[in-house]
Amino acid sequence: MRNVLRAWLIGAACMVSMMLIGCGTAPTCNVSPVEIEELRVDVKAVQANLATARERRDNLQKELATKQADLDSKKGKPDELRARLEELRKGSGRPDKSKDTKTPAKPPATAPKKEQS
Repeated sequence: MRNVLRAWLIGAACMVSMMLIGCGTAPTCNVSPVEIEELRVDVKAVQANLATARERRDNLQKELATKQADLDSKKGKPDELRARLEELRKGSGRPDKSKDTKTPAKPPATAPKKEQS
């Protein structure tokens, strides 16, 4: 009998506390309709920027894949590419900078000494 009474009292206490906590009044919203509309406009602008950024990312990924494929096709032929580079240098009119003709190194510049007075 005692246990049943205890259970009823605990249940009643829980019900009363739930009613007191759960039945509070909702706080009023202090946001003006103008602020809400400004936020909507801002969200639209951010979504537009996000769409353009995603489009740019997709284009850059395609470009990267193309360049990666080009690099992979040229990786195995360094001698052929060096020969083509030499042909382009000769055709451009640049002076020949071979490995055996080195330009003389400039002597290190010395800082002028300050005079003491």
